[in-house]
Amino acid sequence: MPGMKQLIFFTESFPYGKGESFIENEIEYLSREFDRIYILPKTSSTQEQRSLPANCIVFPPIFRSSGELVFKGLFCFSPLFYFFKKLISEKAYTSLYKFKKYIATAITCRCILADKNFKRLNRQSTESTVYFYWGIGMAYILPFIHNKDKKIVRFHRTDLYADLRPHQYIPFRKEVFESLNKAVFISKQGLEYAKKNFGQYKFSAYCSYLGTKDHGISKIKNEDGVIHILSCSNVVPVKRVSLILKSLLLIPDRPIQWTHIGGGKGFNALQQQLQQLPANLTVHLTGAITNREVIGHYLHHPVDIFVNVSASEGLPVSIMEAISFNIPVIATNVGGTNEIVTSESGVLLDPHFSAQELADQIVRVYEHKDRFHPRRLWEEKFNAGKNYPRFISQILND
Repeated sequence: MPGMKQLIFFTESFPYGKGESFIENEIEYLSREFDRIYILPKTSSTQEQRSLPANCIVFPPIFRSSGELVFKGLFCFSPLFYFFKKLISEKAYTSLYKFKKYIATAITCRCILADKNFKRLNRQSTESTVYFYWGIGMAYILPFIHNKDKKIVRFHRTDLYADLRPHQYIPFRKEVFESLNKAVFISKQGLEYAKKNFGQYKFSAYCSYLGTKDHGISKIKNEDGVIHILSCSNVVPVKRVSLILKSLLLIPDRPIQWTHIGGGKGFNALQQQLQQLPANLTVHLTGAITNREVIGHYLHHPVDIFVNVSASEGLPVSIMEAISFNIPVIATNVGGTNEIVTSESGVLLDPHFSAQELADQIVRVYEHKDRFHPRRLWEEKFNAGKNYPRFISQILND
């Protein structure tokens, strides 16, 4: 509608299911700035939908299954020659992996382009702001959005660093960077990487930290002498969750309770490793839970140390949540993690740390946790109440 400030927001699955929980922090601020927000998710296998501000209009996912994707992507009237041409120019035929990845991506793009809701949104006025939450997936159709003045893309980790991908291949990389107006990176490291690798393209580049809400500090105190450790991530190889357990087994003289939040392909295997634990160690695996339940854990349970031993990261929102509750952090020095884990908020580990090194740091941080002041850093750099209004005023509205 003329005169209305409208945002077209492309996501992976949000607000369906439990993924992309960090958008829950951002959408509240976006809804205050725009008269109407149209949200178009790429996929979701569930009908479950999170509550949203009243001015958000959510469209059904483009596809809900791989079968639906293939059918819609093949049997449609979306451009075909464009994708054949890019197959040649990207030399995607040079390896079986690249070829299969390219074909799957092309089918996904054609599926999106044929979607009636996408077509409707793409016909809207040039005044609408287009915001892609990821630099892959939905962002691949950026070259087909010609009538929007503001085309903004956020970049995180796997959607930015090609070296994290098999054959260092991300399809349509050139086309995405040629088509956007503004690229927003969640870490300074990501911004510098983009300047070095994509500086030949004409776009404005920004670092804009994500943020978490202020839930205060838990009044639950640790008075039982137990070291309460929390970790939060998917249980997948890159997160190396089993290394936490391996390290805890090297601390036999301290009572420890470890809670891990998150599910994933390795969840059952991790459960199997808990069959015979020493008497001093208690482990609780919650599986996948909502962000509200994560916050509830901080509010209603003692937490002494937050641990993240991932082999690769962007800049973890899970650490933002931990330091907002004034919890010191032990984390691997990967990605932009060193922008949030400092001498004030915790301890950085070498990415190739040993189990004994982590065990030693857990004991040290626990014994000296009063020396850390994590919440100060959160208030300065990762407070959603500061970061998202700044992002909106300086980037979305500029």
